[in-house]
Amino acid sequence: MHMEKSLLLGAAAAAAAFFPGSAVNAQPTPDSIQQFAQCATTNYEGAELLATQPGSAEEAEVLAEYGRRSCATPAVGPGVLRGAVAEQLFKTDFGSIGASPRRETIEIFTIDMRELETLDANAKKRIDYVAFGTCVAAANPEGSSKLLTTKVESAQEKAVMTELVPQFASCLAAGERFTFSRADLRSALAEGAYRLALSWTLNGEVVVTGIRDPSKSVSCKVRTISGTRMRRTVCLTEAQWSARAREDEYDAEDFKRTSREYEEIQTTIMTRTRFTPAG
Repeated sequence: MHMEKSLLLGAAAAAAAFFPGSAVNAQPTPDSIQQFAQCATTNYEGAELLATQPGSAEEAEVLAEYGRRSCATPAVGPGVLRGAVAEQLFKTDFGSIGASPRRETIEIFTIDMRELETLDANAKKRIDYVAFGTCVAAANPEGSSKLLTTKVESAQEKAVMTELVPQFASCLAAGERFTFSRADLRSALAEGAYRLALSWTLNGEVVVTGIRDPSKSVSCKVRTISGTRMRRTVCLTEAQWSARAREDEYDAEDFKRTSREYEEIQTTIMTRTRFTPAG
């Protein structure tokens, strides 16, 4: 399963053109965006939005349908609206990364890596944003979950985002730069956290993101907990899986070396015992 990214449109006219026929809130505020998301997830399924590919005609139609019904659509880009819906769904469906889902059927969009190359620049950018958010969520699940409990544009939100900065750097490809607004960033992290939370609960190996740098793509694998017979799902970037594989190799070599040293000590003790004169 794979991921995408968000784009901010500033003008009410642009939003009205993007969502023809929708009810538009002329002065978007954090509260109006949250109210839209609550309306979409409370009165309608909400999750059908996350099953559409960012930048697609299907996504635009779902958002427009919310507006045609009863959800006033703030004049912001679809990525921010989508992120707000993802945040509400995260709270109702999971609550935290690693928690069991609270409903049976959850759909999120998937993308074929070959299809990625055929998308326009805007769609690729939005995919990259969500992939980035998923990578950050995998690197710091607790911090990403905590962010979604903060009030939008609050000091606490800023503080948690600052704590996540080390993960931001590790989830960017060499030379890559994103010009996020805080709304863009929160939206990307919200959808990334939601996708990761779902993938965490699936039985078996699953790729969460679709991203052009394979080392930043997140995959989940079932692993045995060291020293036990219990198994759990672990989600890491490919770079993190490679690092873990190297650590496992080092640990295996250390175990072999320690075993050899132990055997040599035991052999020495037995030899001394056998050939040392009594008394």
